[in-house]
Amino acid sequence: MSSSSSSSDGLEGELIAAFQAEYEEEMLNEEEEPRRPRRRREFIRRDRLGAHDRLFEDYFADDCNYPPSFFRRRGEAPVVNFTVNGHEYNYGYYLADGIYPSWPVFMKGVTLPQSEKQRMFTAAQSAWRKDVECAFGVLKARFNILAVPGRSYSRRTLGLIMRACVILHNMIIDDERGTNLEHTYETVESNVGPAIHHHAPPSLAARIQMDNEMRDSPVYTQLQQDLIEHVWAHNA
Repeated sequence: MSSSSSSSDGLEGELIAAFQAEYEEEMLNEEEEPRRPRRRREFIRRDRLGAHDRLFEDYFADDCNYPPSFFRRRGEAPVVNFTVNGHEYNYGYYLADGIYPSWPVFMKGVTLPQSEKQRMFTAAQSAWRKDVECAFGVLKARFNILAVPGRSYSRRTLGLIMRACVILHNMIIDDERGTNLEHTYETVESNVGPAIHHHAPPSLAARIQMDNEMRDSPVYTQLQQDLIEHVWAHNA
């Protein structure tokens, strides 16, 4: 019994000695290796007072550059009238991909383009749509609140969140790039889109008529064909 216990103690001692020798060798190797120089973070000179003044003048002054009318739509779509290929239309449209319905308010590319005109229009529509998607992708990558579901927020809160992220993104670009954007800001006199008319709410019959017009598939087909001809005439 004593001989077996002494042999086990001897084996344990040998293992501990081997581990200690290996540990000491690793420590010596670490001391011999040259330490990497620590990278110093680049210093960015931030004009915080100037940025504060620009923020105040842009959004909070009595006569600010971006008044609430630039953002608030009061639940009413802007009045849009345009003529393309000799036909007049009274609704604006969003550039969309194939998952959206064929309504005049969503303009998609041709699914299987057969002619050169259709291929040119589909390529142009895809390029313009991806520009807009990339802009929102940049905001989602920078602000996590835009990358998570927002069903619990009201429409007003969602609008405020989106507006705040756009303002913060512009402030970050202005601050970190060191670019003087004083002369590139849009002002109140800038023509940024159609005028917004705030009339009385339409009646139920008018709302039903508007809804039917926005879902009119023949109008969508005609608008798409007119846009195909328009893009071809200006780029062929």
